[in-house]
Amino acid sequence: MIFPTLAHGYIGPGAGFGILTSFVVFLNAIAVSLLSFLFWPIIALIRSVKKSKRPLAAQCKKVVILGLDGLSPHLVEKYWANGDLPNLKKLADNGSYNRMRTTTPGVSPVAWSSFQTGVNPGKHGIFDFLAADRKRYLAVLSSVKTKTSSRRNFFGIKKEEVSSSLLRMSKPFWSLLGKYGIRSTIIRVPITYPPEPLDGRLLSGMCVPDLRGSQGSYTVMAPHGDKTSFTGGIGCRLEQGEKEWWVGSVPGPDGCKPVDVLLKQGKDKRWEIVSGDEGIKVEPEKLSEWLTLCYRSGRTKVKGIARFRVTDGPVVYCTALHVDPSSPVIPLSHPVHYSRYLAGAVGQFATLGLAEDTWALSNGHLDEKSFLSMAWAYYEERKRMFTNALVNGKDGLTVCVFDTSDRIQHMFWGSGLEPGSVIHSMYLEMDKLVGETVKRMKNNERLVVMSDHGFTSFHTCIDFNKWLVDNGYMVLEEGVDTIDASYHGVDWSRTRAYAMGLSGINLNIRNREGKGIVRKAHVDSLMKEIREKLLQLKDKDNSVIKSVKFARDIYTGGYIDRSPDIIPGTSAGYRADWGCVTGCVGSKVIYPNDKHWNGDHCHDSDLVKGVLFTSWKHETSNPSIMDVAPSVLKMLGVKPPTYMDGRVL
Repeated sequence: MIFPTLAHGYIGPGAGFGILTSFVVFLNAIAVSLLSFLFWPIIALIRSVKKSKRPLAAQCKKVVILGLDGLSPHLVEKYWANGDLPNLKKLADNGSYNRMRTTTPGVSPVAWSSFQTGVNPGKHGIFDFLAADRKRYLAVLSSVKTKTSSRRNFFGIKKEEVSSSLLRMSKPFWSLLGKYGIRSTIIRVPITYPPEPLDGRLLSGMCVPDLRGSQGSYTVMAPHGDKTSFTGGIGCRLEQGEKEWWVGSVPGPDGCKPVDVLLKQGKDKRWEIVSGDEGIKVEPEKLSEWLTLCYRSGRTKVKGIARFRVTDGPVVYCTALHVDPSSPVIPLSHPVHYSRYLAGAVGQFATLGLAEDTWALSNGHLDEKSFLSMAWAYYEERKRMFTNALVNGKDGLTVCVFDTSDRIQHMFWGSGLEPGSVIHSMYLEMDKLVGETVKRMKNNERLVVMSDHGFTSFHTCIDFNKWLVDNGYMVLEEGVDTIDASYHGVDWSRTRAYAMGLSGINLNIRNREGKGIVRKAHVDSLMKEIREKLLQLKDKDNSVIKSVKFARDIYTGGYIDRSPDIIPGTSAGYRADWGCVTGCVGSKVIYPNDKHWNGDHCHDSDLVKGVLFTSWKHETSNPSIMDVAPSVLKMLGVKPPTYMDGRVL
């Protein structure tokens, strides 16, 4: 508190970290803990005074919000009809159940940002996973901004530092609770990185990077393999060492030497994997427990954790390098020692924002069984954290978001939804979690079970940039037919529109884009023209586009300029293809999706509504995800601010 330091991290493909000495972080954590202990009586008195100033009478002592990312009302109701999901059914019968409107578009960073703030995207500024850097025509992460600065240390040596800041605007509702002495525990809610201060504890979720600074890059080591990179990962060579040991190296953060990993197979067929002073044993083709990998940057130790899987060859799969929660080199939590506390209380756990390795499954470096093993291992970690918060938390607010439901539906939707399917089994497990949560609830406590959006199929890709080219709105340079990276080959002097992200088309507007040509007087007519043509897009006899909305018509607030101008809402089964999301142009407008990622929610938002269960009865019709924040505030005795768009349930 007296000598605060800043943990620096860069988020972006292939980027590294400005490393903060772990020892300094540790000293800060100890100092804050000691000061908190010494001043506890004073803090308790201040909190009591704050609570007495609450403008409304509290309706309950505590609110628990259980977020089940992507849980679909269509499947909940389908399984109810089969007699399944008894705990959710009981919660609905004793309280309330509704299909809940999500945001436009219905993607996680947008929806969970509206959940936190109670406002529409125009007021919090998050419209997709990616945002357009309009001057350079680049796709950048929408929720986090990185800044590189130089400074000279005591000895005059110049050092570069990279810092991160959260771009989600407006305030999360738990920060408003803190003004009245009401504590919150927030676990893995998306778009909470870097962690913001609050009265309570917070562990960041979506957008926490891995140790390499990316959003998740795994490593594959194989004999005679060449060092190479591919979508979502890195390939490295595995060498034959002495005494039946194999030796591989796992690349780490920029500026750090790769860490050697040794492995050999014992007589019991199990593999022993060693790095430094630590070792683990793992069954063939099974996912290992966490192993610590220690990198060095000068005299600074940089610790990461990873899981391994060994198949015949041997071929070694290593997960992304998760930041070690017991020794974080970037801020994972508030206070900084909360991640350390959790690691001690529940064991090591995944810290990467998108932890389940969907790319490894799509690329064939993980099989379905191993991917599910990983997903459920991370689920159990989250469950232990949630239980810890329920058992040890007092009055106030507890929120925990589980990602397992989202990841499994993305990867297994095409495998079937009937009883006995992977997805059906997952819904049964989520129902069990709800039942266990209800049992832990006490008198005068209220429960919300919710999802940010629902799900549907993704069987066909739409290359919106190719469609723009075919219809004359985007023009490529002479001799260019396709583009495989960041609009390289687009003739901006003749291009009027370009697609970027999972759900948006931008106009190339003069004085806004770097090489804009569309005059403001022509914007309205051009948008209407594009909308009319998009709605006519067919795949054989199927309508591909269900709706086309304009940002100016559906958003309000000071950050609409961050939004794409046109938001096409695709029909079930159709979604923007992978290439056009980041500025590529393919050879076909419509083609089959051949990836393992076969379920999605980047469609017309009416098709992917979420679920809302409450332990109390309410009569609000057609509720929105924005309604949760003002409702919780009022239940805990705090008047919802007038800028919130949500209604009190």
